[in-house]
Amino acid sequence: MSLEQIDRLKLIWDEERLTATWLADRTGIDEKRWRSVRAKRVEIRGSEIEQISKIFPEYGYWLLTGIELPESGQISPMTKKAQ
Repeated sequence: MSLEQIDRLKLIWDEERLTATWLADRTGIDEKRWRSVRAKRVEIRGSEIEQISKIFPEYGYWLLTGIELPESGQISPMTKKAQ
């Protein structure tokens, strides 16, 4: 089963124990917006994917595509947890 980008973001959110406030502080994107994205009330934007990728570069490619490239350091939160 292939996850959508928002579902991959939710996995990162849960595994890294993020909050909307924490994300807002680090990205400059309003915490209300982050809550709306997480609740799937709005579509995730490319700029939001970019901001998450800056904070968690190891998840960038996986967040965007759903594909892991462990040889390049591009993993999912599940792989990180397993390590």
